[in-house]
Amino acid sequence: MMGENSDFKRYITQEQEKGMPLKESLDSVFDNELAESIYPKGRTARTLCQNCNRFLGKYDEAYLKFYDVDGDPKKVKGFQYKTKLQIIKAIFAKFLSIPEAKDEKFDFIDFIRNPEETEYRGKWSLYFVKRDASTDLMGLSDIPTGKIDWDLDGKKIVYEMSDDKFIFNLLNFEKHDQFVMNNIFDILSSYKLVEGCHDATGGYHGQLALTRLFKGMGNNPEE
Repeated sequence: MMGENSDFKRYITQEQEKGMPLKESLDSVFDNELAESIYPKGRTARTLCQNCNRFLGKYDEAYLKFYDVDGDPKKVKGFQYKTKLQIIKAIFAKFLSIPEAKDEKFDFIDFIRNPEETEYRGKWSLYFVKRDASTDLMGLSDIPTGKIDWDLDGKKIVYEMSDDKFIFNLLNFEKHDQFVMNNIFDILSSYKLVEGCHDATGGYHGQLALTRLFKGMGNNPEE
């Protein structure tokens, strides 16, 4: 598409004549020229600019370290403080791209975008547990994303995403005491890793699993 557009060609040529590398000029076209036409109502929370994506790669590298040591507190304690912050930001950032949150106006984007920012004081709290038999029915790691409108009034929202080792929940209200989980900021200091669900209902993950189950039953043409 770009190769057929003389305006884009001219823009890139001008930027390269100013000494801008080709990749940066292409990124600039996307951020400054294409974004408005692709997203005429503004970008949704699912998309960050190309410049942001560069340092998000660093965050993902940090999360991989956390993943590789299974969140072991003794090993995470040895990580640099900067690495721990990058792990936290990596997980917050992942929620920007889940489909259920595409219309959500998260207040932690600046916290993610600024690599030097060390504090987040917004309305969202991020919790996690390590998977075990209590979270994985029949040993299967259920890893789709999800959303719960807790009181069915659009005020208390829970988002979920996971991988094959951890389950993460993002809340805009105070966590229920009976749902035992680690706050993601626990990893900045000494913490005890919570493994599995310690509530008969299965916690937020269990609620989402039941919601998907009943929804699936309702959509079954044989019912």
